[in-house]
Amino acid sequence: MKKIGCVIILLAVISLAALPAGSSVAAVKTDSGIDISITPEEYLFEIPSMKPGDWAPRTIQIQNNGIHEFEYVTTLQNNGGSDKLFHELLLEIGDAHGELYDGKLADFSGFPPRSLAPSSEEELTFTIKFPEYLGNEFQGLSTHFTLTFQAEEDNNTDQAISGGIVGGGGLPLPDTATDIFTYILIGATLVAAGGIIYFLNRIRQSTEKFG
Repeated sequence: MKKIGCVIILLAVISLAALPAGSSVAAVKTDSGIDISITPEEYLFEIPSMKPGDWAPRTIQIQNNGIHEFEYVTTLQNNGGSDKLFHELLLEIGDAHGELYDGKLADFSGFPPRSLAPSSEEELTFTIKFPEYLGNEFQGLSTHFTLTFQAEEDNNTDQAISGGIVGGGGLPLPDTATDIFTYILIGATLVAAGGIIYFLNRIRQSTEKFG
């Protein structure tokens, strides 16, 4: 009996030793069949310079690479940089059928869940707009944000993440108010100089006439 017991123990030790490093008998991963992916994967927006009136459309593909249909939602989170710029930028989102969102970037809280069948994909267009009314104080600022696409089906979830960087470069805007004042001052100076020359000529002509 002792020999049989030793053999059983030896076989158990050999079996455990044969497991790959880091493996666990209890840690068996099960495939939920939920697999969402996006293209591009890293940065949907990477815009070093924007000025008032500029806009930047980007298209992203959302793919269902799993074996089950799922619904997915999209959320956006401020990820650093200038809060001031983040709260002023505008965002438009649309699909093949029309507009899904139109408002402030900071106010986007997602849209209703969207269904995606297995082995299918859809395209969404995200457009960042730099409002025309923003002034010089926004030049040189940058903001970072994260877009999360989360799929869910029968309490199983998967997510894909993309990012955005807007700003950080660019030349200052011309100070139009100062330029206009400068032009007016130059014009007034030229008119005054012309008037002085005219009156001096009249005085000289009068002197020559009566001299």
